[in-house]
Amino acid sequence: MTKWQRATGVAVTVSGALCLSACGGGTTPTSRAAGSPSATPVSMEQYRATLKSAVDPLETELADLAKAKAYKGLQGRVNDVKAAVTQAAAKLRPVTPPAEAAREHTGLVSALERFESVVGGLGGEVGSRNLCTGAAVRAKIGDADGTGALRSAMAAVQAKVPGGRRTLTLPSAGQKPGSRPSNGALIRSGGGGGSGRLTIDNSGGSDDALVTLGKGSKPMLSVFVRQGKKHTVNGVPDGAYTVFFTGGTNWDGAAKAFGRECAFQKFEDPLDYTTTRTATQIRYSTWRITLQEVVGGNARTSDVDPDDFPE
Repeated sequence: MTKWQRATGVAVTVSGALCLSACGGGTTPTSRAAGSPSATPVSMEQYRATLKSAVDPLETELADLAKAKAYKGLQGRVNDVKAAVTQAAAKLRPVTPPAEAAREHTGLVSALERFESVVGGLGGEVGSRNLCTGAAVRAKIGDADGTGALRSAMAAVQAKVPGGRRTLTLPSAGQKPGSRPSNGALIRSGGGGGSGRLTIDNSGGSDDALVTLGKGSKPMLSVFVRQGKKHTVNGVPDGAYTVFFTGGTNWDGAAKAFGRECAFQKFEDPLDYTTTRTATQIRYSTWRITLQEVVGGNARTSDVDPDDFPE
């Protein structure tokens, strides 16, 4: 069980394909299976238009994914990309392209199918919270072999389709996580001015942590405490605060969140901060919390839905 301690005092520092055949002896089938390529190649103009209608929705969803930051809503954005690439492949698969682009078209359909598999796998990683921010998802996409294949296939098709779109904007390869903040770095601040103190002990923790004092769903402050370290926050204003904390790896400074292996928790009981002033002294609240189980701990924690975590 985790532990907190409070003290009050003076200055306390505490396909199967469907084969249709005519009934009767040996006549040639006149019907074509749904979804199979047309017998006659389309014109280059028609192919260009079909390519655009297939790829544009995927471009839009990838752009929306680029706007994703923290975990909230991330699963939906990944699912939207997956649906768009599935639809793009389905739209292009039955097309018989102009002869001069036939090989490149086949390669593009194959690459879209590979990319679909890449994005589908990432959906599971987001669900298990192995990937926790938009940047982490885009980095994983950028480095995937299926993404590289789609880059090459799009370039090959564009070289055969004059006047067509030049590229599909895919996440770049080689993206690196940001650097860890220093121990005690204030990540969010809703203003100080109080006398209260909060000591956070992560000396026995297995991960870095972001600790947030929140009122409802709004954070008052968030502080970064490195694994193996402690930190004391001074100037906490009076009030009752819920203590939220999240741990993980691959810190994402833009999202103010961990990019991988994230967990979201809170202490079940709030911390009450009060300050009393007399003519001769100031009495204020000091709390100490530990982020790992300790013998004799008196504070319970529980998991938090990421959608309810204050941002």
